[in-house]
Parts: sequence; C-alpha cells; structure tokens
Amino acid sequence: MIQPVSVPSGTTSLGDNIRIESLGVYLPEKILTMEALLASCRRRPRWDLERITGIHERRVAVGEYAVDLAIRAAGQALDMSRYQAEELDVIICTSISKYNRKNEFHLEPASAVRIRAAIGAGNARTFDVVNACAGMFTGIYVLQGMIRSGMARCGMVVSGEQNMPLAETAARELRHSFDGQLVALTLGDGGAALIIDRSPNAHKGFRHIDLVTGAKHDHYCYSRPSRRGPGGILVTKARGLQRKGNEHFPAYFKRAMDKIGWTIDDLQHIIPHQVSVRAIENGVRAVSRYLGSTLPDITRCCADHFGNTSTTSHFLAIHDAILQGHIQDGHNAMLVSGASGIVIAHATYSFDDLPRRYRLRFAGVS
Repeated sequence: MIQPVSVPSGTTSLGDNIRIESLGVYLPEKILTMEALLASCRRRPRWDLERITGIHERRVAVGEYAVDLAIRAAGQALDMSRYQAEELDVIICTSISKYNRKNEFHLEPASAVRIRAAIGAGNARTFDVVNACAGMFTGIYVLQGMIRSGMARCGMVVSGEQNMPLAETAARELRHSFDGQLVALTLGDGGAALIIDRSPNAHKGFRHIDLVTGAKHDHYCYSRPSRRGPGGILVTKARGLQRKGNEHFPAYFKRAMDKIGWTIDDLQHIIPHQVSVRAIENGVRAVSRYLGSTLPDITRCCADHFGNTSTTSHFLAIHDAILQGHIQDGHNAMLVSGASGIVIAHATYSFDDLPRRYRLRFAGVS
C-alpha cells in the first residue's frame, strides 16, 4: 500500500461532524461532443475515444474563465443557503485552473480574493488550496479543522475549472495516438461550491475524511507549460495511473468504511472521481475483486455528459444524482477521489435533507 504522507483526519467524533449546508453548481451552456473535439485535432487519433472512455460530450465555457465559473457556483450555493455572504467566515478556492482572463494565467492574488469581492463576503478570510483533482476534498478537510477548532462557524469551499484550454492545446499538438496529451481530450468545464457548517445531527454530514499521498507516483499525471507553443498541457500515462490506482484504492476504500463501522450494505452511493465512464467501471471491478464480492449497482457516474471536470467532478455528480432522484434524504455515500500525486482521498457522508431542498430549489419552490 501507499504510505500516508499527509496526516489522516482520524475518526470523526459524535457532534463533531461538518455537513454540506448548501450546494451550488454552475455548468456553461455550450455543449461540445467528443466527435466535434476529435474533428478539431490537427492529427486525429486513430482510437475511438468515445467508445474507450464512454464520454459523449462536455460543457465548454465561452467568454467566461475559471474564476467566473467559481463565482457563478458560489452564487448558486448562496441562493439556497440560510447564510448571507457576509456571514461566511472563510472562503477556500481549490481551482487547479488559473485561466482567469483571456490568454492569462493568474497565480496571484488568490482566486478566493476575487470570489469574496464578487459575492460580497467582506468578512471572510480567503485563501487558495491546490491539490490537483483532490482540491475540494482538501479544502473541506482544512475547513473542517477550522470549524472544529472554533476559528470559523461556516465557510465556503469553491472551485471553477476551465479545463478546455488544455484540451485545445492537445488538439493542436497531438503527434500520434499514444501521445501523453491524449487524456486531455476527456476534460470539461464546470464550477462547484459548498457552504459548510457544523452538522446539528451527530449522524449526518462528513463522517470521516481520509487523505493520503504516494508521491513516488507523481510522474503518471502532471501539467506544465507547452514547450511547442502557447498554453498549458496535461500529460498522463493513463495505463500506469489506472494500474497503480487499482492496486491501492480498494484497500483505502475498505479502510475508510472500517473507520466508522460501515459495510457495503450501509452504502446507497459510491461517487468516484469522474475520470471517464470506463475508468470508473474498471475501478468498481478492482474493488469487487479486493472485497471478494460484486458491488451493488450504486456507483454514480456523470462523466458521459460532463467529462472530467477535475476538482468539481464529485459535486457535479451529486448535483446530477440528486436531480435524477437517485440520492435521497438519509442516504449514505462514499466519495472517492484520485488525483495527480498520486493523492487518494475517501470521504464517508450521510445526507440530511439536502437532496430534498436541492430538488425543491430546481423545481422553483422556495
């Protein structure tokens, strides 16, 4: 097993849980199919990526940038929250993407500062946390500590991912069908925001959050500026990454369940990182082999129509599953994240009335 680098959170005590008080998701209107993206490639790969990945389409931001997607998601979260923007004590932005203006990549000031100004949260402490696709999990972990220690009553973890510039660079630069940039063609754009506070019910909310890092595997997926033109690139050794993931994830999956005494029968949902439909299916088979039994049909997937939206993918999947009626009040979920590093994250979560409130909001009922 990969040995933990970060300090594990330990077992959540009764009365110490945090919860998702409010959820906001923003999806750009433009839809780009896999076929249209492949057709834009200077050298089209010979692989049928739609069949291999199961991704049919994704959303693409037009005239909006990463921080704009985060701001729109933050506004959506505030619309259904009992908190006003000025009541937020903390804003943590976890975006990987820093495309915050046309042809510009912004590292400073923190994206959280711009989000605070845009939503009017003048009392909030602000900072960014970047931990690849596990960023929102990491932000939740940090905010959990602040709430437990009394440093904050409530806060927001927010991310806006404009990933399509990486896909556009890949389409321009792909040289052959085994090119390391090929996986960038699975990406999509989207924003997500969570307002987090202490759960009033000891049996609801995040029951346990576990983050570990196997840094020796960092070469399997990384991003850097292109050496052949403008823009950034995403380089992924997909087979190696999936092989290592399937070696290590099942043990940490079981460890997270054991921490709070759950078995598979206690779960109604497994929500993995939305890398691709096929990668998720392979991961389910790996867990089934490790546990020695077939997992029930409880794995939620939205990669077919959103693609891989990196840090935001779990919360787009929750948004999708709630609106489809899959997630109901009282359900238990395991959130599973894999990120460049390799970072392995698991979070066990028990839903309160968030699913009902979320559906009511989309039904136009206040």
